[in-house]
Amino acid sequence: MRVTFFGGFAVETDDGPVVVRGRGQEALLFRLAIDAGSTVSYRALAEDVWGQDLPEDPRASLQSLASRVRRELPDGVLLAAPGGYRLAVPRDAVDLTHFQDLVENARRADPVTSAALAQRALDLWIGDPWIPSDAFAWVRQDLDDDRALALRLRDHGAATSAALDGTLPAPLTSIVGRAQELELIAHQLSTERMVTVLGPGGAGKTTLAVEAARAWPGALLVELAPVARGDVWNALDGALGRRMRVSDVNTAPTTARERSLVALSGREVLVVLDNCEHLAGEPADVAIEILRALPGVRVLATSREPLGVPGEAFVEVGPLPTDDARELFARRIRAARGSEPVADEAAAAARIVARLDGLPLAIELAASKARTLTIAEIEEGLDDRFALLQSTARGIDRRHQTLRALIDWSWETLSPGEREATLAASVFADGIGVDDLEEVTQSFEITRADIDALLDRSLLHRVDGRYRMLETVREYGMRVLREAGREDAARRRHAEVMAQRALTYDALTRGPRVREAVAWFDANEDNLVAAARWCAATGALDVGVLLTRGQLWVWLLRERVPELGAALANFGGGATDLASEPQVIVGAAALILQVFEALRVDTDASDLRDLLPTAERIAAAAAQHPSDMSVVAAALLPGLVRTVKQSTGWTPWSRGLIAIDPASLTGAPEWSVAILDGLRAAAAENEGDLVTLGNATARALPAVHRTGDPWAIAMMSQLRSEWLMLRGDLDEALAVLDDATAGMEGLASAWDLIQQRSQAITILTRLGRIPEARARVEELARISDADGGDRTRFQIAHIRSWVEIADANGEAALEALDQAPAEPPRPFPEQLTVLAHVRRAQALLLLERVAEAREALFLAMPSAERIGDRPVLAQVIAAVAQWYAASGDPERAAWALAASDSLRGATDDTDPVLVRLRADLRRHGAPAITVDPDAPALRELRTLLE
Repeated sequence: MRVTFFGGFAVETDDGPVVVRGRGQEALLFRLAIDAGSTVSYRALAEDVWGQDLPEDPRASLQSLASRVRRELPDGVLLAAPGGYRLAVPRDAVDLTHFQDLVENARRADPVTSAALAQRALDLWIGDPWIPSDAFAWVRQDLDDDRALALRLRDHGAATSAALDGTLPAPLTSIVGRAQELELIAHQLSTERMVTVLGPGGAGKTTLAVEAARAWPGALLVELAPVARGDVWNALDGALGRRMRVSDVNTAPTTARERSLVALSGREVLVVLDNCEHLAGEPADVAIEILRALPGVRVLATSREPLGVPGEAFVEVGPLPTDDARELFARRIRAARGSEPVADEAAAAARIVARLDGLPLAIELAASKARTLTIAEIEEGLDDRFALLQSTARGIDRRHQTLRALIDWSWETLSPGEREATLAASVFADGIGVDDLEEVTQSFEITRADIDALLDRSLLHRVDGRYRMLETVREYGMRVLREAGREDAARRRHAEVMAQRALTYDALTRGPRVREAVAWFDANEDNLVAAARWCAATGALDVGVLLTRGQLWVWLLRERVPELGAALANFGGGATDLASEPQVIVGAAALILQVFEALRVDTDASDLRDLLPTAERIAAAAAQHPSDMSVVAAALLPGLVRTVKQSTGWTPWSRGLIAIDPASLTGAPEWSVAILDGLRAAAAENEGDLVTLGNATARALPAVHRTGDPWAIAMMSQLRSEWLMLRGDLDEALAVLDDATAGMEGLASAWDLIQQRSQAITILTRLGRIPEARARVEELARISDADGGDRTRFQIAHIRSWVEIADANGEAALEALDQAPAEPPRPFPEQLTVLAHVRRAQALLLLERVAEAREALFLAMPSAERIGDRPVLAQVIAAVAQWYAASGDPERAAWALAASDSLRGATDDTDPVLVRLRADLRRHGAPAITVDPDAPALRELRTLLE
């Protein structure tokens, strides 16, 4: 069977064509075809076939669709598989997947082979690809990106860069002219690492830069127009992609700058910094730091003036040449009214273009008026406004006067309602989401009809489910508000709308609709930041508390602790009354963060006791304002009080922080009880208390499965799997992990997926399934290669080395470790750095290089002592036991092994390295020993090697 989509949808079999009818059946077959040969999960199929309008029973509806499609196809083609369905045809039997595979092979091949493969791929593109609905626009975008890459590979040979997924928007209109400038940008970028496109406002710098960047697979667009000073790193971080994380909050990059540098580390990519002029020297500082730290990155900037970066090359963009300007105006007139200017309009059109100085944006706006005005009327309107503006706006660049005149004139043509809609939309830096429009129109007392009118007049554009305004028009609207003394009132309404919408979507972050919620927060990042900034500047603490409450959990999920800390510092004072659930949660978070930060820097707990009455008051208020979050706060605060009262210091994941047994919380939301059980389990695992770890996860894991929260499922599954592994229930431990991994598909970053799946590989080695473990390592390596970052490469080297150590292959283990970056990227989980030294020591011991192994263990010990993580300490001391055994001291080896078991909380009988060590010690008659995990000899690890 062969399935084709280029140029139209068709299914051919040996017996002739097959007809698949109905949107649902077409969408199902299409979704399975683009992953031909692979199982597509029920969830992915349902979300792509129906989007957010899911049927009441998606699985049953899928079964019905699949049955109908299966009746039309040959036997054995559409198969039910565990967790989903699979189209059992080769990938080259589907033209779309065959095309994508050819492009990918071309990308990896030598230049000659690459060009040939790219041409074969392009030969498949016999017409635009058919897709069943707009819900699959992402497939079309992927295909367009691959086609652009194939064209480049055909003409220029193989591309070897480790590229990011690009963020370039699809062009709304075709570019006219600018061939010379595009050629110059390409030439400059081929020899220089920093290129700035210079020109006046409205000259089309952004359009030109984005078009030039299309020649760079994975180019990254960072839109700085809505960004305020101090937020350029945040904008870059946002463009790189905000993915939910499930890793330990203490180990990830904590600032936008760190996240950006880590994400770009080891990559070859073009970063486009668009609209730099209003941010003073900050874009230049960011560009310099990127260029110095990341040799594979190039920067293309747009600005009205040079950035002043050393080695900066320039491309000047002025007005369009006369012929190109007239061509642009004619095309846009045709788009607006269906026909180009006729002969008796040519002279007026030429005059309009000339008086607009050939600026593309001004031409675009003027031509859009042809929907309702003649060309003569357009010219007449421009005449009046030019004279008015030039007579009053002294000192402004003449081209800017022209653009302002055009916008002034557009403003005069609007009805009162349309003007109010323009002013309302101008406050939303991120635009307005389609689903948020009703709340916006109600708050600003405007109508949907007024919004639609702005779409017709091209003052708003609907792009990717959002209503967006040209930045120049948005700035104009803000100026009108400011001059009328209405800016603060508009910004307050904006902040109130964003706060209420954030609270609505916050409720979805703790359940099965978390992806939908996260997408909303991503799309409204600039709106939320602008709202919070206004609240902080004006002292609007009431709205600031609501904004903070609405974003608090998603910040914690993403480990965005700096943003949370700044919000609590700005608005924590607005939560002192504790008169609402948001005030309780914000007050509790502010107190907890204050205590944690103080104890983290070894503040004497006695200095914090003034906070105890506040903690007790918040805990009491939480009971008066019940919610899933306030239940968690009420359970944590008594433990915080006890920790401060009884301690002079604090260690991470202290069990004392959870003073209330979650099992005793009758009537509390199931999610809240499960999260508290998870925190209790994490603390117990860190302290070697396997009984509590087992009991808490036994309650928590079924509970979070019932809530449908994939983040919580992943967290509890990892903890439960750890307990099962130490009990020796390896098959069940593996199944629990694999189930959670499937649920996280499309939600976690490459780093998180590798971290979670590495635990499954560890279990496979304990089961003796080494070939399967190696296969999974290679699967993870492919994820790492696609990610292209040093962090994932370091982790792949670590887990690959462990598999070889488990198989007693020291040479292969060292070879794997040597493939890691020379230094782990910073920031990096310190536990993994410790374990990397342990793996090196274990590999060296397999090769009987005892002295070198001792040096590797010495490198591991300072960090192991500092972090105080008992499972990590247990692994370090187990490696010390190996070293003792290799040094001919079985008695001390037995003592160290017993100490490792004691710290872990159980004898580890399935670790293949320790299994070999225990057998060796038995052969040498080493005694059975029990060691107190708090024994003085363990407090200074380095003494163990003396």
